[in-house]
Amino acid sequence: MAGTGRFDYLDGIRAVAIGAVLALHWFSWYTPFFHGGSVGVDVFFVLSGFIITTMLWRTPLDGSALATWGAFVRRRVVRLYPALVGLVVGGTVLYALVPWAPVDPVEVARRGVVVLTQTSALWAADQHGSLWLPGLQPFGQTWSLAVEWYFYLAWPVALLAARRRGWSARRLATVCVLVAVAAYAAALPLGAFWFYFGPLERSAELLVGAALALWFAAGGRPTRPTRHATAVALLALAALSAYVVLGPDGKEPLYRLAGVPVAVVATVLLIHTGYGNQQGAVTRLLSHRWLASVGRYSYSLYLWHIVPFLLLEDAPGGVPKAVLGVVAVTAAVTLTVLSYRLLERPFLRPRGDLLSPRSGHPAAPAPTPGRRPRSTTG
Repeated sequence: MAGTGRFDYLDGIRAVAIGAVLALHWFSWYTPFFHGGSVGVDVFFVLSGFIITTMLWRTPLDGSALATWGAFVRRRVVRLYPALVGLVVGGTVLYALVPWAPVDPVEVARRGVVVLTQTSALWAADQHGSLWLPGLQPFGQTWSLAVEWYFYLAWPVALLAARRRGWSARRLATVCVLVAVAAYAAALPLGAFWFYFGPLERSAELLVGAALALWFAAGGRPTRPTRHATAVALLALAALSAYVVLGPDGKEPLYRLAGVPVAVVATVLLIHTGYGNQQGAVTRLLSHRWLASVGRYSYSLYLWHIVPFLLLEDAPGGVPKAVLGVVAVTAAVTLTVLSYRLLERPFLRPRGDLLSPRSGHPAAPAPTPGRRPRSTTG
């Protein structure tokens, strides 16, 4: 919601997440640092679980559970698929136009079908390949969307069933925490590929975000804007940033033992500290209009950020790598802006009615006159 810092704050957390991913996929090509940027995906999953659960818990149960679930899925399709189709079509065209493209455009189109049917996780299970899904180039980054779609299809059914059976938000939050801990523990013995890409550990992160949303729904309040709260938020942001710069990538054991806990706890603390509060240095920082803008573009940026780099990696002519990097970044930003403005923004709907802190939360500040609340779904 413009001017309140509330929705800008959530977008600011998205900006932190996409910034970590960009650090991994852009800067680690040129420096020995930033391999820990893989934790950006963990931040996205926790935040997604929080937002989706908040919306689902507050959605009126006017019709049947099936109708409510169907309406939710339709909103997700309308929100996510235009930009995803744009990636598949645009990526296929680019690979057809660039003479040195590393993959035949017909094969790129075939991989696009895998992406659009959200079966990349099933496809990956049959590949036994490297951690970074080279066989899905240039769409390997969409694996996380497939994992989220499993959550979108299954979690609303469980949550709506719990609501209809009269479960309290606090009871369901407790179950979420217990299942999340069990899922994370069960994922620890898995190999690097399945721990990183598999749904087990990612479900744990989504459920942690869901538990926080339900805790708020049960009457829990965000941290008051005290010096102690500001210090905790700063520590969380610093720990997350330190891991991004110095930590190892998702193949290493330290990622699962330290990177994941740091990312999950830091995200919970950041949401808990800033949701519904406008005070505090970290809240003001993450609510800054520049960071919030990056967060609003984060979905399209995530989709397109790696495609130009993959295309230019084998460019002929001995062009310096630094020059290719500048060209790739410029192309990625341009494609991101086009995707957001043409394929995302026209389909966004304000969801301030379902996301504003209320029902046991501090009263939400009034929106800036003359402005509509921006959507923070997805």
